[in-house]
Amino acid sequence: MYVAKHFEIPEDRLADLLGRVRAGNLVTVHASGPQATFVPFHLEKRDCGQVLVTHLTRNNPQAVEPVTAPALVIIDIDDAYVSPHWYATNKDLPNVPTWDYITIHITGEIRFNSAPEAALRAARELTARMEPPEVLGAVGEEKLRKMARAIVGVEVTVDKIQGKAKASQNRHPDDVGSLLAHLEREGETELVRYLREVALPHAIERFGMIHDLRGARRLPTSTAD
Repeated sequence: MYVAKHFEIPEDRLADLLGRVRAGNLVTVHASGPQATFVPFHLEKRDCGQVLVTHLTRNNPQAVEPVTAPALVIIDIDDAYVSPHWYATNKDLPNVPTWDYITIHITGEIRFNSAPEAALRAARELTARMEPPEVLGAVGEEKLRKMARAIVGVEVTVDKIQGKAKASQNRHPDDVGSLLAHLEREGETELVRYLREVALPHAIERFGMIHDLRGARRLPTSTAD
């Protein structure tokens, strides 16, 4: 994924976004071509590094056919259409519509574990991050073990993480502020939080640096006596 420098997600923000259960597309490549499945993931930190964990239905072709390349996980955090009318400067400098978004791409070696206990562990850990223990307790171990026979555990050992947030932070701070105000009226979202906490401060800092550089380049004029 191409990521311009000003669209890179800061490391601390990236860790926060991946610190909770996320759903995305698991993309694998096989002799027959690429395959993709939308599944939930959780990130585990182990001695070997970071590992994305999920599970698939046992008869899913992704879990049956041999993979021929590293896996790609695409997690789209949030997105929104952006009308040029929402930019404060649009009356003076008409612009075109765009689409802002936050996405994370993760690549790494993928492993499938067909043992029912491995599949159950993956599903149990995922549920534990979303629900209290009594939710699975009410189902009962015997039924859980039977259900686990229908799925396989999946692990992607993280090799590379790329985070991209196109949140209008390359525009004038007034534009970012007016866009934020418009989207805030529609509700609190991941994109709204990113605009408020990251994109707007970045735009203000960037605009200030540009202003200072332009000022520094102006040569002083001299007057002849």
